[in-house]
Amino acid sequence: VKAPIRPGLSTPPPPVQSLLPSFPLPSFSTVTQGLTGDRDTFTPPAEGGMQSSVFLRTPKSMESVDPQFTIRRKMEQMREELELMDQLREIIESRLKVVLSDDLGASLMDGVVLCHLVNHLRPRSVGSIHIPSPAVPKLSMAKCRRNVENFLDACRKLGVPEEKLCLPHHILEEKGLVKISITVQALVDEATTKQALFT
Repeated sequence: VKAPIRPGLSTPPPPVQSLLPSFPLPSFSTVTQGLTGDRDTFTPPAEGGMQSSVFLRTPKSMESVDPQFTIRRKMEQMREELELMDQLREIIESRLKVVLSDDLGASLMDGVVLCHLVNHLRPRSVGSIHIPSPAVPKLSMAKCRRNVENFLDACRKLGVPEEKLCLPHHILEEKGLVKISITVQALVDEATTKQALFT
């Protein structure tokens, strides 16, 4: 039996739920699946089948460089360079039977020692070497450069690869003993290999 409608009252209002727009709400399982599937992102379902990603992780702070690690790396690099320079000195002194000065770069900058070394490994590789004289104990830069270029040309002819060749200014300006050491070691390796093949 319907309750009588009192005079002066309108039709009873519809339920509150019927006034709200009908949007599909994600189920609890869908939400938890999105959270557990990827710890970094949460991807709730959106209308039209599209998905949007919301990053929940805070931006990672910049990692500070460990000064102790940097110092250790530099010390290791310095030790490696010293070993290469000692190796360079040993190669030259043992083969040419000479004693180089403490300033290794100054001993090599005019190219004389290096040209003698390549001629020792392969005779007549460098046909002409400019050598200081008692009257002129120091070569001009032009003659030093010529010696250095002749040395590098001889290294190329003996098979030293380009990537292991130092540049002229490394020798002339005493700024690349490590690179010179790599070149000389490659030169010795090539000369020794070729000598073993022909003997």
